[in-house]
Amino acid sequence: MCKIQGRMEGGKLVISISGQINSINAAEFKKETDRIRAENPSDAIVLDFDKLEFTSSAGLRVILRIRQEVKETSIINVHPEVYNILDMTGFTEMMEVRKADRVFSVEGCEVIGQGANGKVYRIDGDTIVKVYRNLDALPEIERERELARTAFVAGVPTAIPYDVVRIEGGGYGSVFEMLNATSFAKLLISNEKPLEEVAKMSVDLLKLIHSKTVRPDAMPDMKQVALGWVRFLESYLPQPLYARLYALVDAVPRDLHMMHGDYHTSRISSCRTVKCC
Repeated sequence: MCKIQGRMEGGKLVISISGQINSINAAEFKKETDRIRAENPSDAIVLDFDKLEFTSSAGLRVILRIRQEVKETSIINVHPEVYNILDMTGFTEMMEVRKADRVFSVEGCEVIGQGANGKVYRIDGDTIVKVYRNLDALPEIERERELARTAFVAGVPTAIPYDVVRIEGGGYGSVFEMLNATSFAKLLISNEKPLEEVAKMSVDLLKLIHSKTVRPDAMPDMKQVALGWVRFLESYLPQPLYARLYALVDAVPRDLHMMHGDYHTSRISSCRTVKCC
């Protein structure tokens, strides 16, 4: 049995499919998708497979016909069994196919860090997840993954997320391997290491980060970001003070060295080698 529903969302036609598509109901599947498309004309179609359990080759032929007629066709929320079918038959190369996100609950989990855009929870001995305050954080998550990858390739010891999950109750999170590490803040509180040693570790890591050069398009231009902050203050400052502040920031020479955007003791950790998490 196969159930199909259609709705317009952000200018795109979303067709939700549940159950199974096989040789018995494939003709009905085609007829129903044709009806929904006729009633909701769109140049972009999203097939939502969140509740689809299986599709046979007959169902794949209907999906292929939709893709041939509407170039901007994508498939979302695909569960592993169906994803394997799409991957083996080449659909993942023909169109965007997104796997279904795992769902994590952070209720009762220890908070081991937090910043302006989210909190980090310990899920178990091997896993931590950063939960973003912004409920629609997928673009932000992808950008952070790109930045982490760039830093890692440049030689900065940093954790790279290996999965994106949905959080029970709403929002998204990035999953990381749990590092055998302790934040500088906890080292200071516990007196596990002398203040001078922790300070030196922190300074050495900062020097390492700031010694790396990157391509101009690889990371945000922090000078432009800082000028944006100054512009925000224009209505709050006397004009002479605003002009002076803007001139000071604008006078900073252009440089392609990497910068850590939020370097403080609760975010930076150490283990046998210094790790930036």
